[in-house]
Amino acid sequence: PAARPPARQPPAAAGSGAGVLDFLSYVGGLPGFSHLRLLFVGLGRLLQRTGLLSLVLPVADLLLLTPLRLLGFLAPPPRESAAEAAARFTAEFEELHGETHPRFFRGSCSEALSRARREAKFCLVYLHSAAHPAAASTCDELIANALFAAFVDENFVFWVADDATADGRAVRQALRPRELPTLVVLAQAEGAGRGRGAQALAQVAGVRLRDVDGTVAALSETLQTWAPLLEEAREELTARAVDRAIIQEQASEYERALAEDQAREEAEVAAAAAAEEAERAAAEAAEAAEAEAAGAEAAAAARRGGRPG
Repeated sequence: PAARPPARQPPAAAGSGAGVLDFLSYVGGLPGFSHLRLLFVGLGRLLQRTGLLSLVLPVADLLLLTPLRLLGFLAPPPRESAAEAAARFTAEFEELHGETHPRFFRGSCSEALSRARREAKFCLVYLHSAAHPAAASTCDELIANALFAAFVDENFVFWVADDATADGRAVRQALRPRELPTLVVLAQAEGAGRGRGAQALAQVAGVRLRDVDGTVAALSETLQTWAPLLEEAREELTARAVDRAIIQEQASEYERALAEDQAREEAEVAAAAAAEEAERAAAEAAEAAEAEAAGAEAAAAARRGGRPG
């Protein structure tokens, strides 16, 4: 008999949005329910684009997922790293809005700040909530815009604070934006340790994000306003590069001097060994000559003593 296909496992528990949509996708993949999958996906996208998703998901989570969690039918959610969350967001974004977008930094916000610091740039944070009515249009009209993507890649390290992740929610709570979606320009806070602390330099939010040229102009103005910070960061990077070059040159000179000393010592040892060997060979030759002379003299004496008188 043909082997039975493995049974589908129920989805892991997640936040309101991801959990409900994952559960609907799971149900749509069960035998006999595959025809509902397209309906679920289409309905979810329609709710997202109309803005009703933010109203429907909390109710669905309360009525559908909460009883399943209490009964133990939903597994606990797997831990997702910042890099994995960024990769998932990138895949979902490209599926819905295309492959044109700024380079989404794959890591945590602190790691993005550290990268920006090393590159003498600011960190541009996009506060994103999939349940927000303007999220889809902002992604379509701004984030997926070629002009915006090129400008951001040239001037910023771009990090997405996704409400679906703990890091994204924490950053949103720390920044306390007036409205969503929002772009926030962050810089390393003065005196903060590496990867720790940031200061918000500017925000572009709400309806202003619908104007790509206006958004780019606002970000350009921020770059000009805070240009001294970037210049200071570049000078610091240059000074560090010079220091590294000096240290590397000193290390190279030390290694060359050490190699020369070792070569000189090896040459002196070899010369001493050669001189010792020559002296030993000369002594052996002298001893052999003396022995040969003594033998010859003894032989001559013997011949003289053996003659008749």
